[in-house]
Amino acid sequence: MVKLHDHGISDYLNSKYAYDTDFSGTGKRVAFTISGVFKNFKEETVTEVAVVPTEGRGMKTFSQSGWSNYSPKLCPSGNVLAYLSKKDEDFRLVVHDFTNDSGQEIVIEGAAEELQWVNEETLVVLIKDKDPLKEEKKTGNDGYFFEEGPRFDSLWTYDLRSGFQRITSGIQVWEFNVSGDTVAAITSSLPYEWSWYEAAVSLVNLKDHKVKRIYSKRERQVAKPRLSPDNKRLVFLESLWSDRGVNSGDIISIDLKSQKTRNLTEGDEESYSEVRWKDESEFYALSNKEGTFSISLFRGEKRDVVWSKYGSVYRPWSPSFSVSDRSAVLSFESAKQPDEVFLIDLAENKERAITRINKQLDGCKSYNSEKVTWKSADGLEISGIFRSAGKNAPLMVAIHGGPTGSSVDSFIGNSTLFLSHGYSVFLPNYRGSTGKGRKYAELNLGDMGGMDLQDILSGIDFLVEKKGVNKNKIYITGGSYGGFMSAWAITQTDIFKGSISLFGISDWISFHGVSNLPTWDRIHYNQDPYKFDRFIRFSPLWYADRVKTPILLAHGIEDPYVPVGQYYQFYRALKDKRKDVRLLLFPREGHGFIERKHIEQFYREMFEWLKEHR
Repeated sequence: MVKLHDHGISDYLNSKYAYDTDFSGTGKRVAFTISGVFKNFKEETVTEVAVVPTEGRGMKTFSQSGWSNYSPKLCPSGNVLAYLSKKDEDFRLVVHDFTNDSGQEIVIEGAAEELQWVNEETLVVLIKDKDPLKEEKKTGNDGYFFEEGPRFDSLWTYDLRSGFQRITSGIQVWEFNVSGDTVAAITSSLPYEWSWYEAAVSLVNLKDHKVKRIYSKRERQVAKPRLSPDNKRLVFLESLWSDRGVNSGDIISIDLKSQKTRNLTEGDEESYSEVRWKDESEFYALSNKEGTFSISLFRGEKRDVVWSKYGSVYRPWSPSFSVSDRSAVLSFESAKQPDEVFLIDLAENKERAITRINKQLDGCKSYNSEKVTWKSADGLEISGIFRSAGKNAPLMVAIHGGPTGSSVDSFIGNSTLFLSHGYSVFLPNYRGSTGKGRKYAELNLGDMGGMDLQDILSGIDFLVEKKGVNKNKIYITGGSYGGFMSAWAITQTDIFKGSISLFGISDWISFHGVSNLPTWDRIHYNQDPYKFDRFIRFSPLWYADRVKTPILLAHGIEDPYVPVGQYYQFYRALKDKRKDVRLLLFPREGHGFIERKHIEQFYREMFEWLKEHR
């Protein structure tokens, strides 16, 4: 019998995840991307494209040394695989024919984002316009005017016989879906990251290249447009979102002839993250209800749940799946099971793993995980996850980012590394989180740092009362919005023994001026930032003199979303006021830490810091 061991940093670094699952039309093959959790110094994040037959074994991987491979798509027959490959500023379209086991690489001018098949011979590819300063950068002649000379992500077709043809120009395409000669796309007039928050649903004709904007709502964002096979209906997701690509909300339907729009999931207390058409009149949808993921079949007014399971569908910030007839594939993990690709029989509500990408974790123990619910200060029911390390263990409160994301069950990750070091972990899904419907996800509009903080604090009170947590051994951590919350919380309460705050906001006013997301804070605080009211009221920097809790700050120097100046300011204010603060900086890192040595150093420094503050 294999002796199971606690999770170490090496186990975490050896873990892998599958995503972008794609089912062939015949249901015989599944394509997906395999990624690790780190990259090496001065290298790309190396990812593999894999294809596995649904019957029998024999996974085939496609990769090149030092290249990142992504967006795998199988043609309708499943006989040809296409995917994209990147190294530095070089991009390739790779096409592999399974019938004769041959392949070809096509150089792409510009940065390729994603692709989809139109038919057996034609692809649509999303490509960012070439950098006009690419050659000048080699000589240092690379000055430019901020937010002038925009580079758009544009649609191109690629015919296996005749090559590339441009479809759109001068309009930003964020994502797309193809059906016949029509493309449904999420578009905006400008390509800057903040422009996504003002995006619209558009239709693009592949024959005449005309673009028609058909839907937008200023107060909400849209994502994942999906055309019915007969091109008569379009469904997409809509909600108030904090991050591009973190998309779970309501399903909106448009009759493309009458232009009649309808919310198909109005009032549902679960969050929908993907839709796949079964035929012209029916579609499957993936949803999350407080950690239970379900695939439902929508038939007119009826909705039937055909599969459900508690755990996590990858990627956690935007869960997805693919279907072929009455089968589905998705990437799934739980507290008991590391991430693998599962094939689901939707008629029988049964699933089986068709990969073993995490067999190297066979020696790792699985940790307990319990869903908990409690009442917040205003009586609203909140839920979260409690993972106990035993009686009298210190508690780490781990706040997810977003805020429109959620904490879900996982086999290995940040929470299990805390468990392996003897910390119980509490992961609250405060108001503003996904997993309880759009209304719940929008409850912290104009109030980020207000009642959502009370949800967290009342959850801690619940654990102290009902789970025997020691109120004198409580810590808090989080990244991004969780970084803001773990900094903000210690300006509002002294209950924490320590805070570990990662790449979060300390001053909403300066954040608005230097972040590439200035539209987001304006929308989520529901206020003109130059009125200053809420932007000052919820800024940790303005309350630095109140802090009594030791805090460890960590940040990537190249972060475009939450620039490192946010923590320079907070560190300086705390240091000037003689508070217990340290700031750990990582060169080359953006919004999160991905270089192997940086991840190792972060965990080493964090656990050493915690030992000093026990």
